[in-house]
Amino acid sequence: MTYTKEPIVIDNPSEKLLKTIKKLREHKLAELEKLRNMKPEEFSRRVILA
Repeated sequence: MTYTKEPIVIDNPSEKLLKTIKKLREHKLAELEKLRNMKPEEFSRRVILA
């Protein structure tokens, strides 16, 4: 798979695809919220251990 900055446009997405994308967005937002709520020392420990 190649990375590009051009967005992929799907004209007629299926219902299953829309649900999957919605789940991915919700998961991403939840993970970002977890990172935002971490204390700085927890974040640095997690980055070092990863």
